[in-house]
Amino acid sequence: MNAPVIQVLRGNPSDDEVAALTAVLTQLDADARAKAAQTKQTRDLWTEPGHRFNPSAFRNVRYY
Repeated sequence: MNAPVIQVLRGNPSDDEVAALTAVLTQLDADARAKAAQTKQTRDLWTEPGHRFNPSAFRNVRYY
């Protein structure tokens, strides 16, 4: 079952008005996707084990 993407809650828009609204929302979505594709994603380093398990991580630790 497919749910409608756009739902008009009040009023009775004409086909031209629905088409204009669809065009505006489609353009906004395309702009947001293009901007997201150009944005460099920062990595979350909290989950990276490389800084904890490198060869010099425990170099200065003394074991008794």
